Amino acid sequence: MNEPRSDAGSPPPTPPPGRYDAERPLGSTLMGKSLAVFLGVLVLALVVAAAFAVYRITSTPSITGEQIGVDVIDDERTDIVIDVTRDEPETAVYCIVRGLDSGKGELGRREVYVPPSEHTSVRIEAPIATTERAYIADVYGCGADVPDYLRR
Repeated sequence: MNEPRSDAGSPPPTPPPGRYDAERPLGSTLMGKSLAVFLGVLVLALVVAAAFAVYRITSTPSITGEQIGVDVIDDERTDIVIDVTRDEPETAVYCIVRGLDSGKGELGRREVYVPPSEHTSVRIEAPIATTERAYIADVYGCGADVPDYLRR
């Protein structure tokens, strides 16, 4: 039962030559290092691009539009008065205004051009064509990337 195994004292078999060499060929080491450097540069470039995108988003000048008054004229027109405030008054901007029904469904919309000004806040009056009688109007949003067809 306690007989020694026949292979217990024999040395381990030797692998075929070249299979497990301690020295690697020069090409494979350079290839691995090159790939590691390339991946490191790629990750660094992605981090820099993401940081730049976050900077651009957070550093965009503030532009806000606030509804001041609404006058429902008839079934096809609603007038809105808005105050547009911006950090850079010398820059033209635009705002999107909408006529809404009582369930906040959109009945009409238009883009309003806000020309450059000396004042940070300007008041704009704009009619909105609607498909039926509006209940209210609001400012959907404002932006600095004015479409070419709005420029005067």
